[in-house]
Amino acid sequence: MSSLEIGSFKGGALTNNGSGTSYVQHIQQIFAEMYSLAEQARMKGIDPFLKPESIVTSDVAERVEKLVGPKGVAERIRELAKTMPREEVAFKIAEEIVLGKFGVNGEGAAENAIRTALSILDEGRTVASIQGITRIKVKSNPDRSNYLAVYFAGPMRSAGGTEMGLTLVVSDYVRRMMGLDRYKATEAEARRFLEEVRLHERELTRFQFKLSDSELLNAIMRLPV
Repeated sequence: MSSLEIGSFKGGALTNNGSGTSYVQHIQQIFAEMYSLAEQARMKGIDPFLKPESIVTSDVAERVEKLVGPKGVAERIRELAKTMPREEVAFKIAEEIVLGKFGVNGEGAAENAIRTALSILDEGRTVASIQGITRIKVKSNPDRSNYLAVYFAGPMRSAGGTEMGLTLVVSDYVRRMMGLDRYKATEAEARRFLEEVRLHERELTRFQFKLSDSELLNAIMRLPV
């Protein structure tokens, strides 16, 4: 799903189209007419979907809500953005979702919080928050304590390392808010991960940055999510 942001620029200072309507307003009017035609065409049932896939939004907050966020989160994002930088807004919104402010609880709250926070961080411009995360589960360690597991997919690729790193930071924050224990990898799990990484390097593609075996094992054994 993609998003089209309309009306982000002020049109009052731009050239007039001769009818008293600003240039941006004129473009918005034409766009609305074309989008309406697309809706009518889709309603005929010839295409796989009955509505245009692209959604229309007025700002980042609305885009986040329509893509992944719970109902009502757009207004809260706008409110927080007046006094906080985007990164703090993302963590605050994740916290409020986990605490049940938007009517979501349990695993659903964790998934909603992480996807919404990631969408705020990248301003809803990539598919990372939609398709880059396939699911989020609460699972059990060997000692029966519970931890948070995040499953990544192709759209969160090697070129999206920053997004993936931020996702883990947000996930760890959500884990703490939910009172969950950390992920406790076993030696066998860590070494299996190492072997799969090396196999990927040999058979498919090399990574942008080379890590030693000891560095990878150390990271896996200490990864909280």
